[in-house]
Order: sequence, then C-alpha cells, then structure tokens
Amino acid sequence: MSYYRALETNTVNTNAVAKTNSNLIGTIATGEIQEQLPAEQFLHPLPTTEVDQYATIDEVLLVLDKTRQATALVIDINGQQLGFISMAQLGSRFILAKAQALGCTRNELTVSDVMVPLSALRQVSTTQVLNARVGDIMATMEEDGLAYLLVVSLQDEHAVGYYDFIDMVKSSSRTMTALKPSSNFNDVVEHVLHHREM
Repeated sequence: MSYYRALETNTVNTNAVAKTNSNLIGTIATGEIQEQLPAEQFLHPLPTTEVDQYATIDEVLLVLDKTRQATALVIDINGQQLGFISMAQLGSRFILAKAQALGCTRNELTVSDVMVPLSALRQVSTTQVLNARVGDIMATMEEDGLAYLLVVSLQDEHAVGYYDFIDMVKSSSRTMTALKPSSNFNDVVEHVLHHREM
C-alpha cells in the first residue's frame, strides 16, 4: 500500500486552457525527484510551445528540438487548444502503428492524428496541487492511466499548467507502470513489445 493518495480528477473543460502564465510555478528542483516535495515544483506552466494541428511529425520534432521542450500544445488555425503531443510519442512505435491503421505513411501523418486530445485528459484544481506532494500527483496519474494532468484555477476556470507523467518518471528513481491498465495478456504484450501505453 502506497503512502500517497490519488487526487480526485474531473473532466477537462476544453475552453479552460488560457494563454496566461501561472505564478504557481516555483523553482524546478534539480536532481532526483523526492516524492515528498511540493507538487507545484514540477508543474509545467501554460502557455507552452504551440504547434499547428496540420504540422507533420518531422516539423513537430524539429520545433521541440529547437525549443528544447519535451511537450507541445496542439492548436487549430484560430488558436484554440486541441491537445498535447510529446517527443516520446513522436519517437515511439505508436506513430508507425497509427500510420498503418490509417492506411498512410509516417510522412503523411499530421500531429492531430497522433496527439492526446484535451477531451481525453483529466484535471485537478490549483488548491489540490498546493496541498499535494509529487507522490500524490504520480499516484493520481498512475491510477487513472494518464499521460498528462491539467491543473485548473478555480477562480477563472482556466488551465494554468500541466503535469507530464513521463517527465516525472524520468526525473525520479521510480519504475514506470503502463499508462493504460491491461485487461488481458495481449494488452501486456502490446505494452511491453510495442509501446502501446504511449
């Protein structure tokens, strides 16, 4: 039994992502994450790097490389936020599997084909984050199989930041379990051999 508890999450209001910075962000701790640290220290602020929904996989990889970011927010032509995409997703076998499923080549895929849509995300409030530890956030994301967790201000109901599960695991000494729960042995094989958890 873990000492940390999963936080209660809500579905994301797709109008919640604002183009404002949060004053919640403290100095990012260096070195190994200690799960007892305050959760807000590992919150990624919004806005973040943005990419067009029709950008190709290679274009997004170039943007992420040039900006030294691991994650980007996918937007439409009007600037409406649609979802998240990460370097880990773009570099995984998931891309080839998605291209095969859509009957196209990797070069024909756009970022909107492979992003994690905002509608698939969950959110927690800034109040919950202020009272949580890193271990609580990781337990929440692990329990619900979340790649990203939005943090929304209760005052104006706009997202002020997000947590990236893969980034948190990379910064810690924890081992990562699958993001999506397995219901049968075939799912386990897909997770292990084909990186389907991405």
